[in-house]
Amino acid sequence: MLDHYAFQLKVLDGAVRESLRAQCMDEGSPFYGALEETGQGVTGPHASISLARRLVEGYCVPGGAFRGREDLLDRAALAMEFALRLVHEDGTIDLVTTNFHDASETAFAVQTAAPALMMLREFGCGAPGEARLDALFQRFIERSADGLLAGGFHTPNHRWVHSAALALCWKLTGREALLEKMRAFLAEGVDCDEEGEYTERSSGVYNIVCDRSFILLCEALGTDEYLAFVQRNLAMVEMYFEPDHTVNTLNSSRQDAGTSPDWRIYYGCYLYMALRTGRADFAWIADEMLRQSDYEPTLPERRPGSLCDFLYFLLRAPALLTRMAGIEGEPPAERFSKHFAKSGIVRARRDNLTLTLVKNQPLFAMIKFGAHPIWLRLAGCFYAKGQFEPQSIEPAGDGWRLRFSVRWGYKGPLPEPQDTSDWRLMDHSKRPDVFMQDFGFEVIARLRDGEASFEVASFGQAGVPVKLELLTEPGGRFETDDLALRARPGDYLYQRCDAASYRYPDRHLIRISGGFGSHLFGENMRGALPGDETHFFVAMTGETPLRRSVKLSFE
Repeated sequence: MLDHYAFQLKVLDGAVRESLRAQCMDEGSPFYGALEETGQGVTGPHASISLARRLVEGYCVPGGAFRGREDLLDRAALAMEFALRLVHEDGTIDLVTTNFHDASETAFAVQTAAPALMMLREFGCGAPGEARLDALFQRFIERSADGLLAGGFHTPNHRWVHSAALALCWKLTGREALLEKMRAFLAEGVDCDEEGEYTERSSGVYNIVCDRSFILLCEALGTDEYLAFVQRNLAMVEMYFEPDHTVNTLNSSRQDAGTSPDWRIYYGCYLYMALRTGRADFAWIADEMLRQSDYEPTLPERRPGSLCDFLYFLLRAPALLTRMAGIEGEPPAERFSKHFAKSGIVRARRDNLTLTLVKNQPLFAMIKFGAHPIWLRLAGCFYAKGQFEPQSIEPAGDGWRLRFSVRWGYKGPLPEPQDTSDWRLMDHSKRPDVFMQDFGFEVIARLRDGEASFEVASFGQAGVPVKLELLTEPGGRFETDDLALRARPGDYLYQRCDAASYRYPDRHLIRISGGFGSHLFGENMRGALPGDETHFFVAMTGETPLRRSVKLSFE
């Protein structure tokens, strides 16, 4: 493996400089000592605790440019004093953008503060200011322990965030009640299935939250018991990486759905687990992330700082750092097909081309060619209920079959009078069905070298208008034998001819074969998702019964 410790020093030195610049030092300001999150317009205690942690790391880390600089202790103390002023009497803090008296935000802050306090105690330089800062961190931990014991949570991942924070607080306070509550959370069982997926399927945010929490939990308790879940999840996430080093989030149930975060958000987890397990694929990924970061050491979606959240734990286990030189990396597979049945998603890759299929989503398919995504949508104008959201995905020869069906029609009069004439109070379940009709789609998707194909069939009620839509980035050139046009954001085009092409500004090319069209009822089809002002749309249209094949080839 590469020298990740030297990289950590480089990034940390830059983070300390940025933290010193960003900290509010105006004694007349209500934010004195804080890190103002100017992008949000408000600031909370956790941001200042993160600032204090970076300053502590800069002061303590052997070999760093700021080691032993006592002014960092004073600046960190100001940040902690600001944070402590915002702690409620019950020990919780607020996530000021949405949640108040929030034990989960408190738990996240503990995950930041506890390693900083441990580092200060173990790697401090003996300066007088350490005692003051130690007391401030300890006070925050003690107060937070009260908040964690009394408070609650919202979402599945919060259970593991709380568990790690409870274990860290126990390690620093010795309060047995903290372990009792931690055990109550863990007794529910960890929601990581055999394929490595957590409940929220959040490959862009909460997978990392869970993985980091289990690593911190194990470090606090001195066990490896929960690292198996981390290893399983990271092995799964390898198949969510796109050719352009982003993470596929199409199947997420949280706010990251449909985003394309930089894969380096996983850097700390892959580095730590490579050193703990010796896995060659984890080591290769961590090394590639380091190479990519050499001239871009901070991520835009993260506060300035080390890309590894576990620096203290690596320092206190020098054998792990020494182990770097002995692990040979091996790249993960770039040719695979995997159906995550429980998660309702297919991920397939052929070198620089990936295919994603998802259940219960109107954007049911995504192809990514290098950095260029193409999404697919399908709909029929059937009682405003014909938007294709696959109800099932199953293997079909060398591809996958996606199916959707719906039955709808009309209602008759109530068979018996009811006690009310108020429509809203009537029991409409007693009305008979009248003229019920069926409608549905079947799609067979395949991925081969350099191409993806889709066999689309609609069945049931005859004469239902249907549309297939391809969505991609605007700015390229769409061409057929008879026309060429520059695609602008929001352009909605119907392809009736068999062959067309779309060339992106960077000259990557997609060829679209199998176009068809019998009507122009697409962009505003009732009950279907409309066009937007972000994408370029290529639509194909027909009526039930329909059976067509469309192929996308990439150059």
